[in-house]
Amino acid sequence: MYIFATHLTITIQQTMNKSLAVLCAFSLMSSVAFAQKVKSKVIKPEKITPPQEAVKPNPWVFTYGKDTVYRSEFERLLTKNKNQKEAPTEASVREYLELYQNFKMKVNEAKLMQLDTFNSFRTELAGYRKQLANPYLTDKKATEGLIKEAYNHMLTEVYASHILINCTENAKPADTLAAYNKILELRKRILKGESFDTLAKDYSNDPSAIQNFGNLGWFSAFDMIYPFEKMAYSTAKGQTSMPFRTRFGYHIIKVNDVRAARGEVKVQHIMRSTGQNSTLETQIEQKKIMDSVYRLAKSGVSFDELVANFSQDESSKANKGMMSWISSSSRYPEEFKNAAFGLSIGEVSAVFSTSYGYHLVKLVEKKGIPELKEIEETLKTRVARDSRAESSKASVSARIRRENNFTEFPANFRLFINKCDSSMFMDGYVVDEKKFTSTPLFKLGNKNYTESEFVNYMIAGHDHYEPGQSVMMMITNIYKRYIDEEALIFEEAQLETKYEDFRNLMQEYHDGILLFDLTDKLVWNKAVNDSVGLQKFHETNKNKYMWKERVRVLTFSCLDEKTKKAAMKMAAAGKTPEEIKAKLGKKIVGSVVVTEQKAERGENVSMDKLYDKTGVVDIPNENGQFKFYVVTGIVPPEPKSLKEAKGIITSDYQTYLEKEWIKELRAKYPVQVNEETVRLLFK
Repeated sequence: MYIFATHLTITIQQTMNKSLAVLCAFSLMSSVAFAQKVKSKVIKPEKITPPQEAVKPNPWVFTYGKDTVYRSEFERLLTKNKNQKEAPTEASVREYLELYQNFKMKVNEAKLMQLDTFNSFRTELAGYRKQLANPYLTDKKATEGLIKEAYNHMLTEVYASHILINCTENAKPADTLAAYNKILELRKRILKGESFDTLAKDYSNDPSAIQNFGNLGWFSAFDMIYPFEKMAYSTAKGQTSMPFRTRFGYHIIKVNDVRAARGEVKVQHIMRSTGQNSTLETQIEQKKIMDSVYRLAKSGVSFDELVANFSQDESSKANKGMMSWISSSSRYPEEFKNAAFGLSIGEVSAVFSTSYGYHLVKLVEKKGIPELKEIEETLKTRVARDSRAESSKASVSARIRRENNFTEFPANFRLFINKCDSSMFMDGYVVDEKKFTSTPLFKLGNKNYTESEFVNYMIAGHDHYEPGQSVMMMITNIYKRYIDEEALIFEEAQLETKYEDFRNLMQEYHDGILLFDLTDKLVWNKAVNDSVGLQKFHETNKNKYMWKERVRVLTFSCLDEKTKKAAMKMAAAGKTPEEIKAKLGKKIVGSVVVTEQKAERGENVSMDKLYDKTGVVDIPNENGQFKFYVVTGIVPPEPKSLKEAKGIITSDYQTYLEKEWIKELRAKYPVQVNEETVRLLFK
């Protein structure tokens, strides 16, 4: 089965977005609908005169107009679009041959119309290129290691406390040393027996430490910045880590406890609110109510009903008390999470309290950590967006630099830094082109990267300078980032040259977008907007769009029982709907509404029952509705109007336009097939 279903080319605008269409199209834009059965001119082997460009290892397969397709190109795409476990059959090869001929002619037309020069085309192709380049700019082994590490961390939860001593990334060396020595001294005091909690409260620059003594609660992978997470998982239970640095400063971590990951739970919730400043009387009253609710739950009263009648948690009450999935790191009170995780499916907790009030929860669903293979792609995405991806990026940058004779000019960089000051990071700064010249700072491949280019990069980056920071450290950190980014840009620019598979993939996307744009213009959009052509097509082919035999039924909807009886009497007497509405609507306009319906057998169960009836048919009054039918008879088969069958007619019109277009292309680009090469492609 080809990637496109037959109808896709017909209804693509209504059923899929362009991105998906292009993804399908490039892989070979090949729907069976594209294979319009127009005969190619087949040349017998003995009469073949190969084009001049062909060489024996890569013989030609077919020509279209003045262009030639060779075996390497055709076979690569044939293999890509077929089941690689099975050898291509003659039928599949010949079918694909015709598809590919049509495709190449269409793409050629798009190029002649210069669709590939449009800004919209270039922007879209550049977007795809960025996505396709990512795997080539990633250290696969490093990424796989990060994914496995993240998954292993997910299997365990860590309960830890920390102390932070602030130190910005761009701090002066003296300030950095002072921060490091301060936290190192705190660690020594902890190892000598002083309380971690007390020191965290007294010295940590984390503002929350005053209340929580540096306690971070339970967490797992992705809950903390990567360097912090990595150190937490590298520190044994009961131990205090060595100092380590993040963008916030220097930390030490004490791992209080470790446990297997609890996964996630979903609960229903009932709460009676007390509030932070509630009186003892209020607390006692709410506790009594919740105790009563608990007894009712135990006696079998529906938890949904109890939520509706007693819960004061307005955020969950409207959803029968149902809450979002809860994990150990969710921002709920520990008492709440412990109660929820301690339940079995369907079990209701005992009444418990938090700072919000008194609670009851019922466990609805529980799930553990999935197998790695189930969430590997999700983890891959999360790793790519997480700070841990920087290590993979740095690894790739290092490889690119090794492969391309990266050379730094340290003396030039020192002179450059001496020209810099904090004003460069202020709004409105204008580069002095005489001050910052084309002096190279480093070389990659054959390209020099100059100080003037780096200055412009710094200004564009909008890094914010804080008083007291070291300008030298700030510029040095930006410079490292600049080298890594330029290395990736350098590599990305060479992907087509270095990697044949990337070059081929980009060509397929290029041609796929062109094919979509041109087909949209000449087929899909035209069929939708060409009302005259659509009408003419319908008139020519209207006998293809026929109603089967249908029963014709008038449904009378009446104001009340009295009006219904009067209307039924008039209808039985042969009065027309207009006469009935005119007479019975004198006092109240609209007291009788008549609708007409025609239904094929099997289309509507209630209508099927009327096929053998004629005249007035009563309907029982239900839900305040007073209706009856008048069956006028059976309507013989007749053509559908354009309005009645516009969807299928438009679809067929698109198919017609496609076929006519193929005929024109075949006439414009005569096809010759090298039968000798084709026979080599199947067994």
